[in-house]
Amino acid sequence: MSSMFDLQQMYNFARRNCTGSQERNPAQYQDQKRYLQQPPTRYNCQHEEYEIASPEFYRAIEAELPPVFTRQTASQVMGGLISAKTFSNLDALGQGPPVKAKIGPKVAYERESFMRWLRQRLR
Repeated sequence: MSSMFDLQQMYNFARRNCTGSQERNPAQYQDQKRYLQQPPTRYNCQHEEYEIASPEFYRAIEAELPPVFTRQTASQVMGGLISAKTFSNLDALGQGPPVKAKIGPKVAYERESFMRWLRQRLR
């Protein structure tokens, strides 16, 4: 019974701390509230908004990617839309980008084939 009480105390402490931080900085909370009210199909990249799977979205990603890059780089450039682990799983299933090279422990993708694959994947 005491462990249940301890868990409840920890939960209440965490709730107080979360709400306390929001009360201390209401402007930040309002910005977060506005951000959360945006439609889920928005992608925010350096203060510019793009619809996912729009031409602007693809151009922004292609401009950021180097000619050859790792799974981690792809994930970061896409804002975490697809994680590096997901790329690994897709490669293992034969559903990942077609042109890739294994360099030591890392897998590198080629930009042009990656962008073709991404356009097909996000239809």
